Amino acid sequence: MSKPKKQDFSILVVDDNKENLKVVSNFLKTEGYQIALSLDADDALNILKENKIDLILLDVMMPGTDGFTFCRQLKKNDQLKDIPVVFLTAKTETSDLVEGFGVGGVDYITKPFQKEELIARVNNHVALAHAKNQVIKQAEEIQKINRTKDRLYSVIAHDIKSPFANISMLISSLAEGYIDTGSEEYNEVLQNINSSTQETYTLLINLLQWTRSQTGDLELSIEEITAESLISSVVRFMGQQAAKKQIDLSYSVSEGLTMKADQNMMKSVLQNITGNAIKFTKPGGKVFLNAFQKQDRLIIEVKDNGLGISKENIKKLFVDKGQLTTRGTNDEKGSGLGLLLVKEFVQRHNGNINVESTEGEGTTFTLCFPVQE
Repeated sequence: MSKPKKQDFSILVVDDNKENLKVVSNFLKTEGYQIALSLDADDALNILKENKIDLILLDVMMPGTDGFTFCRQLKKNDQLKDIPVVFLTAKTETSDLVEGFGVGGVDYITKPFQKEELIARVNNHVALAHAKNQVIKQAEEIQKINRTKDRLYSVIAHDIKSPFANISMLISSLAEGYIDTGSEEYNEVLQNINSSTQETYTLLINLLQWTRSQTGDLELSIEEITAESLISSVVRFMGQQAAKKQIDLSYSVSEGLTMKADQNMMKSVLQNITGNAIKFTKPGGKVFLNAFQKQDRLIIEVKDNGLGISKENIKKLFVDKGQLTTRGTNDEKGSGLGLLLVKEFVQRHNGNINVESTEGEGTTFTLCFPVQE
């Protein structure tokens, strides 16, 4: 575990005696700590609300709100309750010490201050606070890894296993000669195998990219690309899927429009959004991609005249828990991973994404990126 750097820690000293504040401040500044000073509880509370404080040195005997009362208030505040409080006091009676620990204090430093004792106790509690934060971060990382693992198992078990079983069954029907070669049914089975294979492949790519992004293994490879080449490539790639549903897939790009981006990531973003547009648009509908520059922003829109999305479900589109897996107009399946990837990849390009939709009329996804000179 890494040692804490003192300059990264902020200590709030609360004492109604200016001379005491000066002494403690000088001791701690010499050690390299960041220091905030306050003469009373009200001012201290304002400092705590506006600044990140790692440790509080709190005088017990103060006019107005005394140290014990102020500590009780802090421990009832969800945002401040975990900050360790060390009391500064000349009161050394056992009852006073017990009361201080009872209200949530972690230690005492007696007045008059001895520099070596004060520094030793502060260093000790800073190290403890640092260790606690490290443990919390590690616990969060473990939870994140477990969520990734659970998602992997879920997608593999349900969203990949099922289409593979369907593909295997269809191929077996052809291999065993149950369907006459060249018949209409034979051609329908081949198309079914082809579409199921494409959908499963897209899902697998999304799964691999999402897993790599969660483990930090997915790095950006930035290059200058033209919006025309990016969008035309996506339209070609999605063309067969659109044609199968008799959907008019088209695009328009402002001349000379370029962006600095990871080409593969951006293709994945637009393929996922365009794929969803096709998925939720009825046969005979339209999907249109449009790219243009507006002031210092590059805008890419994906519009459809499909089913639309309710306001309630729009809020769930990019959420990692309970994301939507609604079936498309032709019963197409999805894992919910696609839009999670979209959000993450867009953010990694310093962009943002907006969704506007009217149920029964269609949806527009708008991607907005800074134009880089």
